Amino acid sequence: MSEASLPPEGPADLILQEVAFARFSDGKISSRGTAEELSYRRSAGRLLASQAALRLPARPGSGLAPLGLLHLSAPRVEAETTARRGVGSHGVRLDSERGDRARTDRVSYDGARELVTSDTPLSAEGPGYRVRSRGFVARADGSEVQLVGGVSGRLDERGR
Repeated sequence: MSEASLPPEGPADLILQEVAFARFSDGKISSRGTAEELSYRRSAGRLLASQAALRLPARPGSGLAPLGLLHLSAPRVEAETTARRGVGSHGVRLDSERGDRARTDRVSYDGARELVTSDTPLSAEGPGYRVRSRGFVARADGSEVQLVGGVSGRLDERGR
């Protein structure tokens, strides 16, 4: 789903500017976010957002829980809501309450497989580690992260 892959469809059904939103799951807010602009094409289930930011609270029992509140942002987000997949691009940032930071140019999410991947250089650091790789494959719940394409950096178990 690159920028060039958007089909030449008609105009969006809905265009919102300076958007703030909340997502509910099981009667509780599961995430909050903002976007400078959000366009939605209902017939295709396509969403396009610019300057998007998302806050994800820690989910007890998930592999991401130790990181605390997560802040995820991307200048561009393109998603197919019915297929549960999307791409953040043009400089994706992840910052955690614990102090973890990760940067890459593009991240893909596949909700059907519950995977988050990137084939662009990644730089990540946090308590006890600093790594670089040419990409990654991760379970969406944080239970597994594989750095791929050549990895450099340091790990210090005492820093965890």
